[in-house]
Amino acid sequence: MSEPATPVGRRIPLPVLVTPIVILSVVSMIADVIGPGLITERPLLQMFFNPRNRYLLLASPQVDAVPFLLVGFTRLVLTDPLFYLLGAQYGEGALRWAERKLGDTGFIAGVERFFARFGSVIVLLAPSGYVCLLAGAAGMSVRRFLTLNVTGTLGRLLLFRLLGETFKDELFAVLGFIQRYQWWLIGLSFVVVTLQSRKKGDTGTARPPSQIEAEIEAEVEATGQGPTAGDGPGPSDDRR
Repeated sequence: MSEPATPVGRRIPLPVLVTPIVILSVVSMIADVIGPGLITERPLLQMFFNPRNRYLLLASPQVDAVPFLLVGFTRLVLTDPLFYLLGAQYGEGALRWAERKLGDTGFIAGVERFFARFGSVIVLLAPSGYVCLLAGAAGMSVRRFLTLNVTGTLGRLLLFRLLGETFKDELFAVLGFIQRYQWWLIGLSFVVVTLQSRKKGDTGTARPPSQIEAEIEAEVEATGQGPTAGDGPGPSDDRR
């Protein structure tokens, strides 16, 4: 993927981009462990701490539509612009760092092959952090990215809201089971999260920001490119 052309200007320091991502990754990991307790007692809090699909679905029938949409939207788009700017400013180096973080899944390379032609559709349907990073590295304009990201995120929340209403009885039955056995489930979650963390090892983001900064800088140097100056892709890239 070619490095995006960006206007000359101030570049956001790498620590400013990485630190919030690391903090939210740690919070999300902790919330994954205590999720069986929070999702039945503080569903909005669980949504904010860890907006996984299963928590969005389980929270939907428990809370009103407005707070569900507000909390869900705020959390889901909290880090997306950071990933986008990371890709826009560090290009190929940021992509190679993401590949190492994900391990040998082939996700980045797989999506990258289709991004030149279907990038807008991918961001609309699956606006995850790494897709946002790809959007920045591909040179997608800020305006197009924000429009697609906001639309896709709202669509995702509305879908889970609809599913929550449609399967309300079934979801409350699941929530009753979770509440009844929540301490056993918390213990199981702790074991699963611990094993996953050990398996990921140095590929996770729940590590000191300085370490991740050094990794990205090393990848940028290895690709033979410097970080791109400017706050985002230029207007000529809006055709993508």
